[in-house]
Amino acid sequence: MLQNEVFVDIIREQVKVAVDSAVAARNAEIEALREELADTKAQLNSLEQYSRRLCLDVSGVPETPGEDTDRLIMHTAKLAGVEIKKEDIDRSHRVGAVKPGKTRTLVVRFACFSKREALYSARRQLRQPRPFEGSTVTAEVAKKVFVTDNLTRENQYILYKARQYRKEGRLHSAWSDVGKLKARLRENSPTTLIHSLRDLEKLVGGPSRCDTGPGHDDNRRLLRSHRK
Repeated sequence: MLQNEVFVDIIREQVKVAVDSAVAARNAEIEALREELADTKAQLNSLEQYSRRLCLDVSGVPETPGEDTDRLIMHTAKLAGVEIKKEDIDRSHRVGAVKPGKTRTLVVRFACFSKREALYSARRQLRQPRPFEGSTVTAEVAKKVFVTDNLTRENQYILYKARQYRKEGRLHSAWSDVGKLKARLRENSPTTLIHSLRDLEKLVGGPSRCDTGPGHDDNRRLLRSHRK
């Protein structure tokens, strides 16, 4: 009887070892696949962002029926001291759903990078606009206009999370530079290039406290729904 019990214990232990080994191997495989998927998503996001390198978002310009968005961009640029002609613009349009009382953002794609950079570099000049006769954008409106990088939804979300970390005192600053996300942990810390949310979380030492409870993915869905 004792021998049978010993035999059963041996078999049970061997089965446990085999199962634990199989589970460990499967978990390692799953983790490797997750890493591969995350890397692929980061690469795709990087490619999508690169495709937007000629684009800018211009927010705060009032919307009117039948408007000429190219003209609005040219006049906004002129108020900042930048001369942009019709041929400098590849395409411009509003983005997002029409909502009462809300002005949709203008997206402009330039024909050349130098014009894109000229407007982006002069964006702060809109706080002290240079009025001119016939402008479709007033000086008062121009003071409230913001010119920013045209970011992918993923990069928008990463900057959104960075703002949360800053509010928590875990990050000094984060910004975009021609679509490249950069962050600084402390005021005198070196600048870190951020390729993904994982990079940002690694920099600050872990996810936001807002991400520790159930339903934290709703933040991403809510942010994206507001930008459709």
